[in-house]
Amino acid sequence: MFLDFTPGHWLTIFRDRLSGQAPEPRMRIMTKDKPEGVELSNAIPAYDAQPPRLMFKLLAAWAAMGFRRPKIAW
Repeated sequence: MFLDFTPGHWLTIFRDRLSGQAPEPRMRIMTKDKPEGVELSNAIPAYDAQPPRLMFKLLAAWAAMGFRRPKIAW
C-alpha cells in the first residue's frame, strides 16, 4: 500500500504493509498532525514539519531524475 502524491516525485510507503524485513524508520515528520493523546518515543528524531535536510535530499533526488515524475502502472 502506498500513497501517490500526484504532483510529487516520491511515494509514501506504509512500512507495516511490506513483507519480510522492512528497514527501520530514521525519522518522523509532520508530527504536529498526530492524533491528540498519542505519545511518541524519543528513539528516533521527530519533526513537526518537513526538516530542511529531508527537503534538500528530495530535491537532490528529483534533480538526479531530471526533474521528471516516474510513471506508476497500477
